[in-house]
Amino acid sequence: MEAVRGIESLAGGDGRHHVSHTLGTTLLISVGYIDLGKWVAAVDSGARFGYDLVLLVLFFNLSAVLNQYLSTCIGMVTGKNLALISRQEYSQFICVGLGLHAEISLFTSELTMILGIAVGYNLVFDQDDFITAIIFACLVINVLPYIFSPRDKRMAGTLNACIAGFTILCFVLGLLISQPEIPLHVNVMFPKLSGESAYSLMALMGTNIVSHNCYVHSSIVQVQRSHVHSLGALFHDHLFSILFTFTGVFLVNYVLLSSAAAESSHNVILTFHDAVELMNEIFTSSIAPLVFLAVLLFSSHIITLTSVITSHVVTEHFFGTNLSLFAHHVLLKILATIPAIYCARLEGSEGVYQLIILCPVIQAFTLPSSVIPIFRIASSMSIMGNYKISLYVETLAFIAFCLTLFVNIIFAAEIMFGESAWTNNLKGNTETPVVIPHSVLILMSCASIAFALFLVVTPLNSSSRETETHDLCMDSQREAPEEIQRYSSY
Repeated sequence: MEAVRGIESLAGGDGRHHVSHTLGTTLLISVGYIDLGKWVAAVDSGARFGYDLVLLVLFFNLSAVLNQYLSTCIGMVTGKNLALISRQEYSQFICVGLGLHAEISLFTSELTMILGIAVGYNLVFDQDDFITAIIFACLVINVLPYIFSPRDKRMAGTLNACIAGFTILCFVLGLLISQPEIPLHVNVMFPKLSGESAYSLMALMGTNIVSHNCYVHSSIVQVQRSHVHSLGALFHDHLFSILFTFTGVFLVNYVLLSSAAAESSHNVILTFHDAVELMNEIFTSSIAPLVFLAVLLFSSHIITLTSVITSHVVTEHFFGTNLSLFAHHVLLKILATIPAIYCARLEGSEGVYQLIILCPVIQAFTLPSSVIPIFRIASSMSIMGNYKISLYVETLAFIAFCLTLFVNIIFAAEIMFGESAWTNNLKGNTETPVVIPHSVLILMSCASIAFALFLVVTPLNSSSRETETHDLCMDSQREAPEEIQRYSSY
């Protein structure tokens, strides 16, 4: 796949302009934050809880900025990707766990992408046949990477960066144009947390922080070390690019959440058709469904390319399996298509809607354990050298980890002991389709929390070696005066 190699070529500095080093790669990564699951999660949360979760969405967005920035720093300083360094610094057991979490995040992203295109297809052609729509989605996402794949690597990288920029521009401007009066609400300083909002909170966190994107970001920028002389200047360029693009992502999430809160007047979305009607009220333009589908198609193309890179990096370094790029592309699509068709056939549109919201919740399971290696490696003197992050940045990274872990703990407590509406839905006590058994979600939630806590108390291998070396030096310094005293007594 020349398009995949074109992305690496773009990051490596084959572009004519310096902005291609930073903005191009950041645009490619940020496209992974604009699939349908993220839109639905924002609209559903706004309809249910109004403005209560806006401030937390901002915190999630800032956490994503920090994680992506640290991943780029790690890749450029070390010349290695995050997965390779993790394999060198952790045991095989931990690497398998990290690899499974990354693959789960990839799988849910691919599944959301297919379901999103299927929903967009049905909206444009005014149909309710999800099987045909899913088949259409599978055909399109397998063909597009070869249509937008010139032979020249530099041209392929530049073309895909332009597609990513055009997609995000349409995404942001399309929503702003369709909302001539953006509702502004300033009383959002104190988010109201409860067991009832835990499910929506997990969905919002999974939509705003995508764990597997850190692996691909560290991978495609690692070649920049040999093309620039000042890494410090490049760090600032990357930080500016990440802040620029993620500000647009947060703006759209805020508009969707606040518009849903204003349009729904806090009426709960009960069915898929309720969500569609609310989306029609938000997107007032008649061409909105067509733009909606076009954005999903272009974003699916970019997500496909970055997913292939991530899958290749994760399976090679965490599982020791080296497959071709084409094999990664096909396997990801097949694995995501099977549950999509199965759910659409058994549960119909309601099952698809529940699955779209559930996917970011599952992605949120992977976040606590995925954040730990990032700030541990970025703060390691033996790995980063003089580019080790400051204590201030390390504290911010630790706070971001605590936020993800805290939300997961709230969710786990509520799903096991709570009696909120969404827990009853997952238990099958209502007419809402049960996509994944309640016991499976409990197991996944508890396992992810336990693995994250295990990572917290597990140091890096290089840190252990540094401690041993320091102890040996201290012992030798204590033994030296004793030797001198012994010889002087003779």
